Amino acid sequence: MKSFLCLIGLSISSLFFTTHSLQAQSVATINGEAIDRAEFLYAFNKNRKETEPIILDSLEAYLEQYINFKLKVREARALGLDSSQAFQEELQGYISQIRKPYLENPQAEEELLKETYRHMQTDVNASHILIKLPATALPVDTLKAYNFLDSLKQTIGSREEFEEIAKKFSQDGSAQTGGNLGWFTALHMVAPFEDGAYETPVGKVSEIVRSSFGYHLIYVNDKRENRGKVLTSHIFFTKQRGEEALELAQMVYDSLQNGGDWEMLARKYSDDSGTKTDGGRLPWAGVKQLPDEFLEIAYSIEERGEYTEPKETQYGWHIIKLNDVQPLEPYEIKKGEIAMLLKRMGRNTLEEDKLMSKLKKENSFSQSLENLDDILIQLSLTSKSDASESELAARMLFQHGENSVHVKDFLEAIPSFKIQYSKSQLANFYKKFEKDYIIAYEDSIAPAKYPEYRLLINEYEEGLLLFEIMEEKVWRKSVLDSVGLQRFYESNIKDYHIGERLDCLCINSPSAEVKQQLSAIIIPPDSLNMAAEYIAKQLDETKSPELKIAKRTLLASDFSNFEAVKNAAGQWFEPNSLDAYCLIQNTLPEGPQPLNEIKGIVMSDYQEELDEQWVKDLRSSVKIKVDKKALKAIANN
Repeated sequence: MKSFLCLIGLSISSLFFTTHSLQAQSVATINGEAIDRAEFLYAFNKNRKETEPIILDSLEAYLEQYINFKLKVREARALGLDSSQAFQEELQGYISQIRKPYLENPQAEEELLKETYRHMQTDVNASHILIKLPATALPVDTLKAYNFLDSLKQTIGSREEFEEIAKKFSQDGSAQTGGNLGWFTALHMVAPFEDGAYETPVGKVSEIVRSSFGYHLIYVNDKRENRGKVLTSHIFFTKQRGEEALELAQMVYDSLQNGGDWEMLARKYSDDSGTKTDGGRLPWAGVKQLPDEFLEIAYSIEERGEYTEPKETQYGWHIIKLNDVQPLEPYEIKKGEIAMLLKRMGRNTLEEDKLMSKLKKENSFSQSLENLDDILIQLSLTSKSDASESELAARMLFQHGENSVHVKDFLEAIPSFKIQYSKSQLANFYKKFEKDYIIAYEDSIAPAKYPEYRLLINEYEEGLLLFEIMEEKVWRKSVLDSVGLQRFYESNIKDYHIGERLDCLCINSPSAEVKQQLSAIIIPPDSLNMAAEYIAKQLDETKSPELKIAKRTLLASDFSNFEAVKNAAGQWFEPNSLDAYCLIQNTLPEGPQPLNEIKGIVMSDYQEELDEQWVKDLRSSVKIKVDKKALKAIANN
């Protein structure tokens, strides 16, 4: 294989650099290294709708972010992160699943588009068992894996049995949850897996499915009609707050119920730093674009503009507002998007014979069949070892592109050095050798020959590098550097300052009769922390079970006259923001919130500071030049 790559590599270098130079109009340079115009626009256009005009201000703002991204990638390369074996293996794993651009099959594309849209009309909830198998696995290993999975299938009679077997034998990360993959729809899974899931009825186990990951058994838990996408906003309270999260969520919800402003409350209280400044707005999302449990809540909201009570997910508590709903669009509108996704995911294929003819024609393949026939006859009369040392090894088999391929190259691909093969056996070896060579050649020139493919490969590589360098420079450091986190907290302690508050015990929506009974209950000061028990014992037994008692921490803004009540422990009052009757238990002084109570929030802020300082250092170490004329030309066009 190394000789293949060397042979091919020499011929494509001039092609790549010629093609690249034609497209290398830059929008900026970093130490003289160009940021390619086409590459920049490829990234920019992924974040805008096709119908939106390109405005110079937005181009300039996005370029600043893109330069920061490029600086981080440069740093990752400088540290050699792109040369590690683990990185290269992960990258190749992603690239192997991208459809090669030369595999397009226009004749079958329309049917594939329609079939994909049919799948899109239904969501599937499925679990699976995976037995991993590399693409290069020997036939004996492939058969062993298949037979093992087939033997497991014979023992499955229910969903519970499937989940138990998945936990024991599946080699996928989902094994710990019984193989459950949640809800998905078309184009969320590799093609063979998707087809297997859609072909299998609910409550049944699929036939054994082979994908690029290995062999799968799929259990279909449920299917439903596609519910489209939702546009939502949320006010989020992280579980890292502990019990305070639900209390704060309930307080904010009560404020909303009493006419509180959503935007203001989101900015003030939401723990989602990415959306709080924009009223908690999230992008349009469907299956797999937000967690299943979040979407289930969002889909349950009946009217636009309505919001939920605090709802729990694995991440914390959310108050979710439904802004808009978008049903699955008609096929004619969705068709272009599906075609683009199919191209990115490698779903189109071309029949092998047609593919070979196409690639040979494009690369000026030439060969004498008489010469090939004579070479195979001569090789059948000798062994591989003897042929390698004879004049026969220097004879040319074919010309492809700028390369001449010789018998010696073919001999290296033949197994068993001393065995003498028949002409028919050699013909089979040759057919595979020729195909493998042509595909390897096309793979090697694909980034230069197909610009969009080059940009996509680059996107995958740089995205992985960004993740690796962010893990090293920001995320891991913020977790491990407890001293730095403490120093950051102390330096910014004013940002975590909170005013005086009251710990209260609140009764939701009590009647006037109940309020009168509650006011008459006298609770000793040293027993205020046990007020709930006092109330339950002394209140009318017929009223006590109906009461909804909750512990709340209320802010000064919840009171019309905070000064009058802040030292009134043991007294009852009605806060402005709640439809409740509350007993004051304790006054919490004004001051900074303890680090251990808001560690998640502080760590997020610390990560932002680490990132900002890192970018500042990176920028100070290089010379950046922006081509404003190039940006103006883009905007004008």
